[in-house]
Amino acid sequence: MMSEPPFVSGFMPEGGDYNPEEVVVLLFEEYEAIKLSDYTHLTQLEASKKLGVSRPTFTRIYDSARKKIALAFVENKRIVIQGGEVEFEENWYRCGNCGSVFKQNKKSGKKLKCPVCDSEEVTLLQHDREVRSGGPGFEPGFGRQRRRGRGPQGFCICPKCDYKIAHEPGVPCNSLLCPHCDIRMIKEDSEHYQTILKKRKIN
Repeated sequence: MMSEPPFVSGFMPEGGDYNPEEVVVLLFEEYEAIKLSDYTHLTQLEASKKLGVSRPTFTRIYDSARKKIALAFVENKRIVIQGGEVEFEENWYRCGNCGSVFKQNKKSGKKLKCPVCDSEEVTLLQHDREVRSGGPGFEPGFGRQRRRGRGPQGFCICPKCDYKIAHEPGVPCNSLLCPHCDIRMIKEDSEHYQTILKKRKIN
């Protein structure tokens, strides 16, 4: 069980040649295993309880995650974080049209739509198994954005209502939820936000 999905949907190599079509798929439970064990420093027994699996199962997930990350680092491959056998505490969705990530209660009898662009191309994150190649669902910011010199200043903005707050260095904008819309916020000067503005004009 995970409280929320990762803040980004992947990572791209910084510098050097790499094939954007060659990806290493890190499953949600593998990401969470690395986070619980190596970031929050839980023991494997404590982490297995958090993830809701047995201790031996957690060890297998953790070992798989480390091997995948090592492969991506050594062979200069892009990492995509998606899919797997995991449940979130709440329903989290990703829009295939504008890339927005949001949580929402699914209303019975009504077609679920993206609250930002009204697209019906919405997928439950734990069922999102499509490998993305740099499109709106793949969060830029760990390659192209930083090479363009975007620093720690600026604002985090809601892609739906444009509510914004000053960006705090070291805190990713998409780790914050808009208090009005329950949508992950994004950097105001990001390519992702520019993509969303274009989608708004189309719709």
